[in-house]
Amino acid sequence: MLKWQTRIACNTVKSFVPFQNRIRSIKHSFKPPALTGHHEALVRGILEQIEFIGTTGTSVSGARVLEIGSGWLPVAPLIYRLAGAREVVLTDQYRLLNRPSVLSAVDFVISKADAIAPALGIDPASIAGRLAIPREGDLPEMLAALDFTYLVPMDEGNIGEKLDIAYSHTVLEHIPPQILGSIFKMLRNNMRNGAIFCNGIDNSDHRKNYDSALSIVDFLKYSEASWKLLCIHPQDYTNRLRHSDYLALLAEAGFEVLDARTYVAEGRKAEVAGWSLPPRFASKTTEDLCTTWSLILARA
Repeated sequence: MLKWQTRIACNTVKSFVPFQNRIRSIKHSFKPPALTGHHEALVRGILEQIEFIGTTGTSVSGARVLEIGSGWLPVAPLIYRLAGAREVVLTDQYRLLNRPSVLSAVDFVISKADAIAPALGIDPASIAGRLAIPREGDLPEMLAALDFTYLVPMDEGNIGEKLDIAYSHTVLEHIPPQILGSIFKMLRNNMRNGAIFCNGIDNSDHRKNYDSALSIVDFLKYSEASWKLLCIHPQDYTNRLRHSDYLALLAEAGFEVLDARTYVAEGRKAEVAGWSLPPRFASKTTEDLCTTWSLILARA
């Protein structure tokens, strides 16, 4: 059995364990998820987002900002706060944040002061003070100290004041297309005219993260039914949307796409051109199919 097959088989078994989210929450209340190379890349990705947003003439300073899919470790929201956001709204489908995870994220961001500060034009020595929290306090006290609002789940009625900026980083690819379209429309309704929406999207086959033998776009070969069977566990699910699909969903929700930065796996074009692809991919260009990273900037 290949590495990715073993991983998916184990996760599929786990998916049938009752109260799995609750069990995981209790576990992480004692020990937060480990900070990994993913979080190192996240710092670079969020700094690029903030720079990209700046190309529109929009400043994060003083903005009300919302993050889609904040997860366990609020590293990205902390960087947006350091960039001057007056409030960051954190959202998720399930309640994941807890005291240890916030403390871990704060300490991690402080440890990256020398990389973060020059990009944001702030003094590295000021970062610890800017992220000071009541370390013995409860979660609401910590979030209040950071000017964070936590919405679980986010819906049309609880976002509150109109947003100036919304963003995501390596989250959208894990959301089913029909739900994604609804989220885009809901956000558009809750953003002021001219507000900015910035999304970093990993369009690659995530199984390659734990099985290097796979092609970075191997998942394009599977039928819808076959792919569904490989994604029984939510952590294995990716929607396989391509760059052009995100552009279409944004336009449908009423956003104007301003710019995009993409990475195309040029070395995979010939390989993909020789595959017999499922109907949903058959009409797409090899450029689109092999676009494995999208950073999309849109205006409400």
